[in-house]
Amino acid sequence: MNNNNENYYKPDEYNGICVVRRKGENDEDFVKRFRKKYAKSGLAKELRDKMYFEKPSDKRRRKKSQSIRLLKKEEEKLEKMAEMAEKYKKKQRKLKAKKQRRAERNDTSD
Repeated sequence: MNNNNENYYKPDEYNGICVVRRKGENDEDFVKRFRKKYAKSGLAKELRDKMYFEKPSDKRRRKKSQSIRLLKKEEEKLEKMAEMAEKYKKKQRKLKAKKQRRAERNDTSD
């Protein structure tokens, strides 16, 4: 292999996760990159799921409850954002009123 292409060599990933050590990369960074790739690949979750047989009805029930949980979480997030927006609007109205009062005081004092 060419020395110029050493930094750009990326082997095929047909047989799972493959991480090639970069030039000058220390062990901790190398392991960290491997762990990230492993986590993103979903292999651990797949292995856990395949350890035991799960009835199709149980799978459906689990997925349905999971989707409900996620929807509730999203709704809560949206409500929180709406509250924050309302607080921000309230604060802006107060500041605007304060500026108007100052402007009125300065006009009357002239």
